[in-house]
Amino acid sequence: MEPTLAAVTQVVRRVLPEDQAEALSSPDSRLHSLRLGSLELVTLLVALEDTFSVLLPADVMHRSTFESVRTITEALRATLGTEDPDAGPR
Repeated sequence: MEPTLAAVTQVVRRVLPEDQAEALSSPDSRLHSLRLGSLELVTLLVALEDTFSVLLPADVMHRSTFESVRTITEALRATLGTEDPDAGPR
C-alpha cells in the first residue's frame, strides 16, 4: 500500500469505533457501513488535517469525500497538489 493511502488508513482506524477498526478491510470499504457517524467525521477531519498539516477546503467538505479511505486520499492529494503515490504525511 502506498504511503498516503496507508497513513489515511491508520488515521481512519484510530477514529472508527474500536469494534469496527479491524473491519476496515480495504481502501474501498464504505466508512458509513462501519458506523462512522457525524461526530467521528469531525474527529476524522481534524485528525487528517493534523496528520497532513493541511486545511481541507470547503469544496471537499461533502459526504462523498468521506465515503472510503480511497476517496479521502484522493481529496488529500488534490488539496496537497500531488499525485505522487509516495507522498506521505508531513
